[in-house]
Amino acid sequence: MKNLTLSKTETLTNVGNSILKHFKINPFHDTFKSLDDVLNNTNKKKVCLILFDGFGKAIIEKHKDLCPFIYSHIYTSFKSVYPPTTVAATTSLCTGKYPIETGYIGWTEHFSNYNDDIFVFLQSSKFSDKKYPDLKNTILKVNYIWELIERNKKYKASSIQSFLVKGENEQEQLENYFKETDELLKTNDFLYSYCTEPDHLMHAEGTNGENVKQMIVYLNYKLSQLVNNNKDTLFILVADHGMVDVKDYFILDHKDLLNSLSSQYITIEPRFASLFVKDETLLKKFYESDLKDYFKLKSKDELLDEHILGYGTPHKMIDSFLGNYFLLAKKEYMLNDSSNDIVFKGHHAGISDDETNLFMMIFNS
Repeated sequence: MKNLTLSKTETLTNVGNSILKHFKINPFHDTFKSLDDVLNNTNKKKVCLILFDGFGKAIIEKHKDLCPFIYSHIYTSFKSVYPPTTVAATTSLCTGKYPIETGYIGWTEHFSNYNDDIFVFLQSSKFSDKKYPDLKNTILKVNYIWELIERNKKYKASSIQSFLVKGENEQEQLENYFKETDELLKTNDFLYSYCTEPDHLMHAEGTNGENVKQMIVYLNYKLSQLVNNNKDTLFILVADHGMVDVKDYFILDHKDLLNSLSSQYITIEPRFASLFVKDETLLKKFYESDLKDYFKLKSKDELLDEHILGYGTPHKMIDSFLGNYFLLAKKEYMLNDSSNDIVFKGHHAGISDDETNLFMMIFNS
């Protein structure tokens, strides 16, 4: 049986702490020793931490012929966090703290104070047009590693996210993202550079889509240009999670499962589904007969006691964010509560190795 207790030393959280330590900031948790070795031995003053969303170990291995520059610079393997999804994983990397601490656990979280399920990155309701524009500055306020480095006044630090870069279309936006990353490297000692691809395309096409393959070729080329144009910079490339091809498991098609729940709507993630359960006996019976081959069932107490969400002082609203049971995807299925009509061919946040295992690439060491 797979042990889901999160590593204390080899996750994205530890990578973030290594960056803090390198720039003379006291880390919050253990650092990632393999990265410490690189940072301690480099003669480069500048460090650029790049994240290609969804570009996990299995995706790189599957498409290694399309990204020879990236593949030839693999340095080591390590892990995402649970759930291996963008909200939890990028926040852990960029704060040096675990999901249990930050409160950034998944795409959708239940806020009891608002009596609403909220898309936390979008700061908007799952069910209406209602917005919560202050969420990231209040309940979910965090300090990012570039802010901490900049605050120390010894170094210049910044960040860039591709989805915030201007462009007439997605292709121009990506081109401008790489150009702006290059420009920011001229004036910063540390830069965090985040790209939404290939995650965005894999959601739509699956892990073998033709546009996905073209995107990987493009990312490989643009990264090689960026690295070669900035010989004075140590580049670290990681992903937040991997991706798998998926099928829907519709809750409304299964009466016993639906009757066990106080709400048909799941939170956190479709492959790391937080459930609000009113009939535990009925849920467990249905799980044993229909779900156990595809999901692992965990109670909230098990999730916390086993440190699946990490370590440290839990966020003050953790009891609101977490239901009393969880279904964690082991294979291809994702729960669908019929709250939207988006069709996903690829997804993440489950507990398979393809979703949790990552590569770290090092350039200009």
